Amino acid sequence: MAEHMAILGITSPSGVTHYVAAARPSGCGKTHLAMLVPTLAGWKVETIGDDICWMRIGDDGRLWAINPQAGFFGAAPGTCQRTNPNALAALARNALFINVALRGDGTPWWEGLEPLRDGETLTDWRGNVWTEGMSGPAAHPNSRFAVSANQCPTVGASFDDPKGVPISAILFGGRRARLAPIVYEAHDWTHIATDTGVQNDAETSRIDGG
Repeated sequence: MAEHMAILGITSPSGVTHYVAAARPSGCGKTHLAMLVPTLAGWKVETIGDDICWMRIGDDGRLWAINPQAGFFGAAPGTCQRTNPNALAALARNALFINVALRGDGTPWWEGLEPLRDGETLTDWRGNVWTEGMSGPAAHPNSRFAVSANQCPTVGASFDDPKGVPISAILFGGRRARLAPIVYEAHDWTHIATDTGVQNDAETSRIDGG
C-alpha cells in the first residue's frame, strides 16, 4: 500500500491507455498534473485521483491502484485558467474553500486566480480589509479547495472501478533546496531507499559527469 500520489490515465492517439502514479509532497503540482490538458494532438488524459492512492499487487502480478477519496483537495494559490482549467470548472459550484480571500459579492479569490479591478477591496483570509499592494497575501499561501470528483470534466469511468487501474509507471518529485542530477546510479535496493544522491558531493559529481 502507498499513499500521497496522484493517478492519471494517458491515452495515445492509437487508443492505448497507460495509468501513471505521481508521488509528490503537498504543493508540488499533483492536482495540476492529474487534470492535465494535453497539447499534443490526439492524446487524452483521464483524472483518477490528485492526492492519495492505495496500491496492491493484483492476481495478474501487476501493480494496481485506486483513489479512496470521493473528491479533490488542492492548493488554491496558483490555480487558474492557465494552470488548471479543469479544476476551475469543477469549482464553479458546490465547493468548499479554506482560508481564501472574499470579493465583495462573496465569491472566493486567491493570488494567481485573475486580476482584480482597480481599487477593488477584498476581505483577506484573516477577515481584514485588503487591497492590492498591501503587505501580505489576501489568501493564505496554503489556502485550499475541496470539491466532488464528479464535477471534474476529466474524471472518467475508471475513477469508480473498485478493481482500480494497472500502474505502468511512478513519477517521483518534490521541492529541493539545491539541484540534483537528473539520473544517478543506484547500487542496490538499500541504496535506493536511503540515498538521495546529493549528500555526497563527490559522488554527485561522479554521477553527473562533473
